[in-house]
Formats: sequence, C-alpha cells, structure tokens
Amino acid sequence: MNHQKNINLFILGFGKVGQALVRQILAARAQHDTYPLNLHIVGLADSRALLYRAGGLEIPQIQTALDHKEQGLSLERIESVHSVDSINSLLNPGDILIDTSASPHTMPQLLRAVEVQAGVVLANKIPLCGTWADTSRLFSYPLLRYEATVGAGLPVINTLKSLLETGDRPQSITGCLSGTLGYLCSCLEAGIPYSQAVRDALSLGYTEPDPRQDLSGMDVARKAVILSRTAGIPAELSDLSVEPLYPMELEKVSTSEFLQLAAREDAYYAGLVSQAAAEQKVPRYTASITPDGIQIGLSLVGRSGSLGSLKGPDNYIALQTERYPQSPLVISGPGAGIEVTAAGVFSDVIRLARELYGRS
Repeated sequence: MNHQKNINLFILGFGKVGQALVRQILAARAQHDTYPLNLHIVGLADSRALLYRAGGLEIPQIQTALDHKEQGLSLERIESVHSVDSINSLLNPGDILIDTSASPHTMPQLLRAVEVQAGVVLANKIPLCGTWADTSRLFSYPLLRYEATVGAGLPVINTLKSLLETGDRPQSITGCLSGTLGYLCSCLEAGIPYSQAVRDALSLGYTEPDPRQDLSGMDVARKAVILSRTAGIPAELSDLSVEPLYPMELEKVSTSEFLQLAAREDAYYAGLVSQAAAEQKVPRYTASITPDGIQIGLSLVGRSGSLGSLKGPDNYIALQTERYPQSPLVISGPGAGIEVTAAGVFSDVIRLARELYGRS
C-alpha cells in the first residue's frame, strides 16, 4: 500500500536560486522514494506569470520553464500560464509556498499562505524587514521557515532558535554576514584594486546584476534585522545607519557607468588597506547586534583574529549568550553561492514537509 503524503510546492521567484532549487528537488526525488513524502512542484512563478498544474508539473513542463529562464525569457512566453496573483486562489492548507525572489511585492501571497495554513519558506529577506507592524504576523507564524535569509545554507537561524527555545538569552550577535563583501575585502587585502574586485565578484555571481545592491550594505542590514527580530530584540530597518562601499555620487549612474567609474575609488581603498596593514589589521564589513541597537559598516580588525582570518565569501557569526558569555558559539562557512542557498531553502522545505505530514 502506498502511504506517501503529497506536499504541493509553489515556488515564487524563478531566478538562479529558484532554478537551482528545482534541480535539487528533481535530483533528490529518487532518494525520497521510500520516505512517506512526495514533493510535487505544482507552481513555478517569475515576476510575470505562473506555470501551474494541479497534479504537479511534469518533467517536460519544468524543463521548458528552465530553458526559458536560461534564455532570459519570462514564463509568460509559455502557453496556458496564469497570473502570479492566481496563487492566492490556488493555495490550500498543507501546501508550501517558497519565495526565492528578491521582490518587495510578494507579501500578499505570503499572507494568503498564512491565512489558509500553508507552509512558508523564504530565501527572500525583504518580507521580513518591513515595519514590525507589517511583519510580526510572519515571525509569529509557526509554519514559517527562513534559514536561507541569513548565511545561505549555514544553520544560523535554527541554531539561534534552538538557544531561545531552551531558555538561553542572546547578549550580542556579531560577525561578517555578507559573502559578497567578504570576497571584496579579501581581494582588497590581497592587493587587488577595488574596481577589479567588484568586477570579479560580479563575474563570479557573488553580486546582484547591479553590484551596488550588495555594496550598499543593505543586504547586511536586512540580515541583521532578521537576526535581531529572531532573537527577540526589536529592530527597524529604517532606524539603521548603513555605510555603503561606494560614494553617493555614483548612486544614480547606470550599472555600466558605475563599473567604469569605480576605478576612482581604487586609491582610497588601497590607502585603507595600507593603513590597516601598518596596524596588523585588515578591512572587514561587520555587523553587531545587541539589545542597545545594531551597528553596521566597514571595520579594521586584527589580522590574526577570527574575523581577520576569514577568506573569500565565508561568513562568521558569533552568538554570545548567557550560556556562552566568554567564548561565543560560532557558526562559520560559505555565506554566498547559488547552490548552497538553494540547499538551505530545500532543507527548510523538507523539515517543514515532515512537520505538515506529522500534523496530517
């Protein structure tokens, strides 16, 4: 007798992470044949259209969608697609809505999932960083998972929640939260000019198509707000002072112009690295979260310390709590990358699917 439980998945955002997630789900199906869960991808949505099939999209349909995105085409080019808003009427209790987009416009779908008691898995940080009045409903929802919003595939959120659930209290959370800016700082430390380091990070896929989205520091700020709120420390993104790693006069130019003009900053950052080296220090973009507030920006840290020894896109998060007052609990590892981010999302999906299966 077949006792498998079907779990329907809707994936919002079909960019690089969404595509990697789909491939990982398909590749893992054989490994889960004996497990009582059957993950059905019933909906794939980009910003313009939803590809949907009630019984689960068939492999040829999924492959067509992947081919379209690899060619830079919208899913709206595929026949018989639906509007993205139609997800609201298609979601049912026990389904899982996965948001791998970077869109500020997915909250209606997420709140609909909450309303119908569907699971929610986020890689998208933006919905968790609105005003607390707008986002508290998500944070209090027991079927929300958002591990990949901080540290890609690193177990940061789960570890912090485990500490809280067992009665521990955070005193501070510090570290380097951006793989992109970690890579940039490592390049600067190695003597690579700022402008070249930015272009390299872009070509390696560490940055958004417009690198200023990462260089602005807002990605770190959002992660800091998510960590702070998870720890029970109220924080508003609008209250933070965030130091960008480019001058404001380059804010309004096109991406191509920015990449050309970035060489103007080479001398400044070379001087900063030289100053740091004279003090046995290196530059790192850090975040510090305490009950008194959040501090974010470029710091000069000891070369031989934990932050100074980080290389490339690795993240470092130190949780100092009542149980770990002197030597903090440290989580470190790759904090950027399409595959590890998708894997973090996939892990949340599996855990949440098991919980939904248990509830049924």
